[in-house]
Amino acid sequence: MSAAATERAKARAARAELSRKAWAARHPEKARAERAIRKRLVILDDRWGHKANGTPATHEAAEIAARDGAMARLYASGAIDEEQLDASEQIRAVHERIAADVVVKTASLETRVDTFRHGDGFFEALGAVRREVAYGQWRAYLGNDAALVLAVIVEDLGITLAARRHRMHVRRARRILFHALDCWWIYSAHARRDISEADLAAAQAGIL
Repeated sequence: MSAAATERAKARAARAELSRKAWAARHPEKARAERAIRKRLVILDDRWGHKANGTPATHEAAEIAARDGAMARLYASGAIDEEQLDASEQIRAVHERIAADVVVKTASLETRVDTFRHGDGFFEALGAVRREVAYGQWRAYLGNDAALVLAVIVEDLGITLAARRHRMHVRRARRILFHALDCWWIYSAHARRDISEADLAAAQAGIL
């Protein structure tokens, strides 16, 4: 492409961007909805794009249909969305992994890496370390409410029964649960920001 053609392409792109921003300013609700759709499509493609047959949406629908339990029932009823359902599954998975090794008492990276001294391998994936650090910080943030949240997510206790166990109204229990699910992504983002491959390598080197 010639320099002139490149400049014309840049100019067209700039005009299109200005037009898009002007439209978004006039229609903020529609713009937010479109951003949410684009974000969801990126997530689906990242999760299922490697599949040779079927669309990402088809594979996602099949996986959701196969899910069962208290959280799946909340999703089926429309009480929670897919991101909250995904958060619950990540939380349950990392809780069960940590519980198999050690009770969480700290969000220290060195502590997390040290718990991986078992089985056939020592080195752990960066993503797993980040999830465990995120879990420790997330659980600390929830404080006493963590017991209620984990009763539903990990023990698969219905929200009504969980509320009764913790002597609170079911509406309050729902608010606590839904807030905890939304907060999971905040602490996941913090862990991704704060823990790099170099941090993990340094922590591993320090305990070899």
